[in-house]
Amino acid sequence: MKRRLSSILTSIVLVLSLTGCFNQIENELGHISRRIKAMEDNLVLMNENIGTLHTLVDKLNSYDFVTRITRIYDNYEIIGYTISFSKSPSITIYNGKDAQTPVISVKKAEDGIFYWAVSYSVGHEEFLTNNVGQRIPAVAVTPKIKIENGNWMVTYDNGVIWHNLGHATGSAGTSFIRDVTENDGYVRFNFLDGTFISIPTLEAYDRLNEIVNRTNSNLSSLEQLVTLVSQGVYAKEIKPIIEERDTIGYSLFLSDSTVMTFYNGVATTLPTIGAAKDHLNPADSNYYWTIKYESDREARWILLGGKKVRVSPQTGTLPLVGLKRDIDGVFYWTISYDAGKTYIWLLDDDNKKVAAAVPKINMIITAITIVDVNYIELTMGDQKVLIPRYAPFNINIPTSFKMLASSTITVGYTITGGSNDMDLLPVTKDGFYARVIKSTARTGNLIIYSPATFTEGKESELVLIVSDGLGSLKNTIITIKYGS
Repeated sequence: MKRRLSSILTSIVLVLSLTGCFNQIENELGHISRRIKAMEDNLVLMNENIGTLHTLVDKLNSYDFVTRITRIYDNYEIIGYTISFSKSPSITIYNGKDAQTPVISVKKAEDGIFYWAVSYSVGHEEFLTNNVGQRIPAVAVTPKIKIENGNWMVTYDNGVIWHNLGHATGSAGTSFIRDVTENDGYVRFNFLDGTFISIPTLEAYDRLNEIVNRTNSNLSSLEQLVTLVSQGVYAKEIKPIIEERDTIGYSLFLSDSTVMTFYNGVATTLPTIGAAKDHLNPADSNYYWTIKYESDREARWILLGGKKVRVSPQTGTLPLVGLKRDIDGVFYWTISYDAGKTYIWLLDDDNKKVAAAVPKINMIITAITIVDVNYIELTMGDQKVLIPRYAPFNINIPTSFKMLASSTITVGYTITGGSNDMDLLPVTKDGFYARVIKSTARTGNLIIYSPATFTEGKESELVLIVSDGLGSLKNTIITIKYGS
């Protein structure tokens, strides 16, 4: 009886033990099943985010810009973003988290191109490769992932061939994005591994384009102005250009009915392009193109073939600035030295491209001011061009002749340009006397009387001062030698 009771108790213990093992196994299998089910539930979101990433990289190669960022909240916590674009439909991105499951992302290689990559832990990416071991450009195809037989699987050809990425274990990593930030006119999509993609906002691009257009308008107007002033054209009036109560530039009205527009500059990374005379060569009255970078103390000449480039009259040498996006998605300044036929990157002293930055504070670097009654001053950077306010004039009269003692000589003159109220004042010395008799407002005679003391071997000078009645004066020196 005791032996039978002992056997029954042993059987009961064995059954209970096996039941506990089966329950434990069942619990573990259930945990694994639930974990895989959770990861499978995230597959739709994961593939959606991979498609979104393909869209982002594609926008690096197109002129599509961010117009709005809408944050998605869950109990006051940002869990994602909806990004609106200027040309294409909006996209939604969800924040990711560190995970042991594979996270599909993009990574920029040494050639500057973004390729698809996979990571099982943050900071340890590997480039995805196709069947022949080549990296897969992010703009070429969109990978898709799934779980099959407990393994992560990825395809690059829309499901024709699937590649095994390893066992489906760990927590579910649903996104490649850590967060989205905005800075200096660019929206930055920050990845979990610390890398990022930048896409400019439409507002920033429009402002940069406005800077380019206004700068090139100034340069074209400056070239035309220098040419016209050298031909005797003068300024008649200047008027400010008002926009929302701010003076954004000036209209310059010239005597030949030309109206020129100059816009105020703004503080940017774009160097100042202007024009200046070569003060080391006083006899050279030409203007030459200059360029001044932010780090320069003074402007430098723009050189082509080692020679300064005249503002006029040589055609096809007008410098123009431009804007171009590089493969990293960032816009950089470009410059043309052949009137816009070809553009190259604008490089700083370290031979690096100059990023096109949106100004934060407006600062006038180009202005037109009235210096005095005679001139208007055009300022471009630290360089200035003087424009006469009135018509320039010249007097045509002999500047050298001979006289005997106690004699009289009559010399005719003609004035070109100027006003209709011209005055002439002769200033003599050594006993000479002179007076002016006008025939018209611009013609007449200068009568000179020599003294009795004027003898062989002597000479004297007469200074003829001509005024246009508006404040402009011109001095002409006449040399008088003894002789007949």
